[in-house]
Amino acid sequence: MTSNTQDTIAQPETDYVSWLDGLWAQRLLSARDRKPDISVGILPWPTFPMMSLTGVIEPLRHAADFGDNSRPLHCRWSIMGKPGHAAVASCGIRVQSDGAYINPTDFDYIVVIGGLLPHLRTAPTSHRDYIRVAAAAGVTIIGVCTGAFVLAQEGLLTSRKAAIHPFHAEDFRIAFPNQPLSIRDDFLIDNGRITVPGGISILSLMTELIRGHCGPDRAAKAVHQLSLTEQRSMSAFDHERASSFRDAGDIRIQRAIVLIESRKGRDVSPELAAETAGLSPRQFARLFQEHIGMTPKRFILETRLRYARFLLESSLMPITEIAFETGFSDSAHLATAFKSKYGCSPRSLRKT
Repeated sequence: MTSNTQDTIAQPETDYVSWLDGLWAQRLLSARDRKPDISVGILPWPTFPMMSLTGVIEPLRHAADFGDNSRPLHCRWSIMGKPGHAAVASCGIRVQSDGAYINPTDFDYIVVIGGLLPHLRTAPTSHRDYIRVAAAAGVTIIGVCTGAFVLAQEGLLTSRKAAIHPFHAEDFRIAFPNQPLSIRDDFLIDNGRITVPGGISILSLMTELIRGHCGPDRAAKAVHQLSLTEQRSMSAFDHERASSFRDAGDIRIQRAIVLIESRKGRDVSPELAAETAGLSPRQFARLFQEHIGMTPKRFILETRLRYARFLLESSLMPITEIAFETGFSDSAHLATAFKSKYGCSPRSLRKT
């Protein structure tokens, strides 16, 4: 074992965020690799749960800047309302809006954070007017906690399934008897609407959105900063969605996977990943298979396909453009690989 490899293995956990930031800085040097910022508008309803608000903002804050800074550089958020309006959380804390109602098309997502059920009708009518305009403009609307009730009241969940907290499931069934629901999902993304029960589930959703828009290195940083890193099991987050590479068990393999996923599988080869890991291609292939259960080449392909699926489900990009974005020569090559992995074509997935 070389001293280089020993240094890699012994690198303190505190250096992990610095390494992720360095990887991100390299990506930002290339306009081709730079992904759009996440821009989120937030509408808190009266008696909203404070945990849901912080669950939206804190992952964005950590992903938005380098180190422990908090500048909204690459992720942006705004709590909206009438000038001077303050929403009172269920715990009694008042949260002042930081801006008026901004053009909804300036945001990637509008987040509706519902409050206690008896207070859902007490929100400003301008809140409801705004989300209807945003939905008509094609902006994705997120219903957090009882925010799903608000979306259903406004007719914005038609032909869609909603993720509902078990505590509110019976109330939801009574209020909307024809509305499909699930009490088993951390969140559901369904044709321009996202519903999430609240609580720690919002962290799973936000790290998933950060992963898709900014890359897994940003998602990894958010998870790292918001979790107890001494614990190997990250029960507070959806490990598979947010940071599956941290489960590799070998920091050399973790680094290689972060590199692969940060590039969405594009412009990266098994040889480059092995070099990043500080291993020979043969050692790397053996360790990768041992820890991940597949070859590096297969993992690179599946990373590209996962990103293609994210774009199909979360954007309106044409399929041909998605093929180019994910490193396929054309839509036919994407369709062949996609059907082999997921059992359906990109077009049929988007229709369903």
